[in-house]
Amino acid sequence: MTRRLTPLPAFFRLWPDPGLAVLRAAEGQGQGQVLLGGSPLRLMTLSPAGAGAFARLRAGGPVGDAGAGAAALARRLADAGLLHPLPPASAGAATGTGAAGAVGTAAPALTAVVPARDEARRIGALVTLLRARCAEVIVVDDGSRDATAVAAASAGARVIRHPHPRGPAAARTTGARAARTELIVFCDGDVRPTGDWLERLAAHLADPAVAAAAPRVSSPVPPGGRPGLRARYEAARSPLDLGARAAPVRPGARVSYVPTAALVIRRRLVAFDPALRYGEDVDLVWRLVAAGHTVRYEPAAVVGHEPRGSWWAWARQRHGYGRSAAALARRHPGALRPARGAAATVTIAALLAARTRPARLAGLAGLVVAVASTGRTVQRLARRLERVERPALVALALTARGRGHGLRAAAETARRVWLIPLACAGAPGRLVLAAAAAPLVGDWWAERPDVGLLPYVLLRVADDAAYCAGVWTGCLSHGSLDPLLPTRRARLPSTV
Repeated sequence: MTRRLTPLPAFFRLWPDPGLAVLRAAEGQGQGQVLLGGSPLRLMTLSPAGAGAFARLRAGGPVGDAGAGAAALARRLADAGLLHPLPPASAGAATGTGAAGAVGTAAPALTAVVPARDEARRIGALVTLLRARCAEVIVVDDGSRDATAVAAASAGARVIRHPHPRGPAAARTTGARAARTELIVFCDGDVRPTGDWLERLAAHLADPAVAAAAPRVSSPVPPGGRPGLRARYEAARSPLDLGARAAPVRPGARVSYVPTAALVIRRRLVAFDPALRYGEDVDLVWRLVAAGHTVRYEPAAVVGHEPRGSWWAWARQRHGYGRSAAALARRHPGALRPARGAAATVTIAALLAARTRPARLAGLAGLVVAVASTGRTVQRLARRLERVERPALVALALTARGRGHGLRAAAETARRVWLIPLACAGAPGRLVLAAAAAPLVGDWWAERPDVGLLPYVLLRVADDAAYCAGVWTGCLSHGSLDPLLPTRRARLPSTV
C-alpha cells in the first residue's frame, strides 16, 4: 500500500545517518545535489531549492524553519533513512549513533502492558519501575504456575489472569484491550528499563505517521564477578540488540523488524496474531508498514534484557525464531527469502568445491556470469549517476561495496538457511561452510567481545545452526519452502 506523504511536524529536527553521502554534482549540472544512503541503498536527486532546504535540515534546525516544502522533503529523507527525526523531547545534541541530550518534556500518558508467565522473581521490581513513568501498569498473567499475579498486584499493577497459557501475542492483546490510554508500552518481564527510554520513544509518536517506536534492547553483563560465557556472548550478540544506528523499520532494510520486548505503540493499532508463538512481533510490524504506517527504531532509548538462563533455553530461543520463518512467509510472501545474489554466490562456491569436472565447469561458468554481471551493474549505475562528478568511479566504488555486502550475505545464507543441505553434501559442502564461517573472525576482530576468538566463532556457528534447524522444522511443519528459496530478482539502488 502506498501511503499519502504527510509532512514531518514543524517542531521536529533531523540529524544525518552516518552512512549518508552527499555526492558532488558534475560541472554544468547546476546547484542541485545527489544523496546516497539509506537502507535499502538509494539515490535521491535534489533540485537547487531542495538542496538549500536539505542543508538547513541537516544543520539541525526545526523543520518549520527550513523553508517552503521542507516538511515534505524531511518526510522523504526520514522515510529513506538518510536523515533521522529528533522529536522535541529528544532533540538535544545528536551523536553519530542516536539522539543524546536531556529530555525536555514529560511523556504523554501511557499504560504499560506486561505479559508474564512464571515471573514472580522479577515482576515486582519491573512494575515498580514502570509505575513511576506510566499512568497504569497492567500485568497479564498468562497461566503462571508460581506467584506472579500476587507479586505484580503487591507492587501496584492491575492483574488480568489467563487460566491457561495462551501465548505472548494473546497476552499482549488482552492487556491492550484493557488499557485506557491512547498509547501503550509493551514490556516483557525479563526487560529492565533504564534512564529516559520511555520519554524518548513516546516523543516519536508526536508524529502522527508513526505507529510505534522501539528502543535498543541490550544484554549487559551482570555486575560483580566475571560473568559466564553465555552472558558474555549475549552481551555481544543478543538477537534482540539491533545495533547503535537509528532507522525506519521495514522488510529488507538494515533494521527489518523490532521486538516487542519493549515497544511504544498506538493502542488502536495493536493486532497480534495469537496463532504465532514466535515472530508475532515481526508480523505486527510488517503489517503496520504494509498499511502505510511508520515504525521507528531509536537506539538512544535503551533497555536491558536478561539472557536465557541455560544453554538449552538459549538454543530453544534461536530455534523458535527460525521456526517462525515459515509461518511469517505465509503471511508475508517473499519477505524472508535469501537474496538472489547471495544464493547464487553460495551455489557457485558449492559447484567450484565439487569433485566432479562437470560441476566445477558449471561453477566456473557461473563465476564468469557473475563477473560479467558486475560489469553491467557498474555501467547501469554510472548512467544513473551521470549528474555527479566522476560517475564511473563512483559506480565502481558502489558496486565494490555492494559485492562486499553480498559476500557477507552469502555467508549468512549458507550458515542460517542452507547449513543442513551443505553439511549433508560431503566435503564440498563442508568446505563452503568453512568459508562461510571465515567472516566471523572479522566480526570478532571488529567487535572485540569479552569472548575468545575460538569460543566466539563456535558459538556463532551454533547460534546459526539452531536458527537454521528451526527454519527447516518450520518449513516441514507448514509445508512451505518459501524461506529457503532465493528472491526472483536483484535490485540496484533505487532512485528517488
